Amino acid sequence: MKTLKFTLGAMAAVAAAAFTVQAEEAAKEVKPEAAEQAEAEENEDEESPLFEVSLSAEINSGYVSHNRIFSDTPVAQYDVWLQMNLPENFGWIAADIWANQELNKRHARNWSHGGNGGNRLGGIGEFDYEIVYGNSIGPVNLTASHLWYTYPRGVGGCSSKNSSQKFWTVGAEYENDFVTPGVKFFWEYCHDNKPDEAFMIDFALSREFQLTSISKDLSLGLTSKTTLYTSEYAKYISGGELTDTVFGGWDNGISLSYALTDNVSLGAHLNYLYKIDHRVRHCEGWDSYSVGSGHDTHDGYLYGGVSASVSF
Repeated sequence: MKTLKFTLGAMAAVAAAAFTVQAEEAAKEVKPEAAEQAEAEENEDEESPLFEVSLSAEINSGYVSHNRIFSDTPVAQYDVWLQMNLPENFGWIAADIWANQELNKRHARNWSHGGNGGNRLGGIGEFDYEIVYGNSIGPVNLTASHLWYTYPRGVGGCSSKNSSQKFWTVGAEYENDFVTPGVKFFWEYCHDNKPDEAFMIDFALSREFQLTSISKDLSLGLTSKTTLYTSEYAKYISGGELTDTVFGGWDNGISLSYALTDNVSLGAHLNYLYKIDHRVRHCEGWDSYSVGSGHDTHDGYLYGGVSASVSF
């Protein structure tokens, strides 16, 4: 009887072991699609933080915006971004503050009323404020914002002691694995006798590559941007010299970004702005303050800089 019990026990143990092995093999045979779906569902369960904050600082050899050169001397540029994520499918809202400091004017005492260089306030000649709403429809990211450019101790401007410009903007980007196209409309509704028909439109293409063969934390970025100015806006900027719709230029850039940690990254970029319209190249009033007189006839402008950012 003891032999029979021992034999039955051994057979049961073998059967249990066989069943365990079969279960493990079955688990290994789970379809990849099912595993990916389970992982995706797990990621969806992870809620986005209510608030996100990003701080960045850049040192650039010049200040270029919307294909216009605003300074051809070194500048420091600072940005503070605060974002609040709304409940699912409701998008997000954000507040952004940006500043430009002309480093060669940080000690100057006298204000030159002919420009916005920022001879006072330690060389800080511009503060920008923006309130943004964003949401996504599939791979398309949409934004709408109110944007306010201010120039401390400047001249004129929309019932304000400081010179200022105010915009409504609408933008869209299409995310995909090849290249990300984007478009953004700017309607400047407030600035020194500007006509209501004055619009500018930014067009952009961008692509980012992860340089995993060198480092998993290193990425390469490529950008190409141009700005279209309506005839009324071109006339307004040029002081009446340009009266047709024009492209301000073609700005192409390459950048590197290295993530020191999950929250801290360093970057560097090099850009070349080419003025594709000969009328823009030879327009004396196209580029703005603090630009050497030689640039109003140059075909292009090479500039670059380094940056550091912290996000949490």
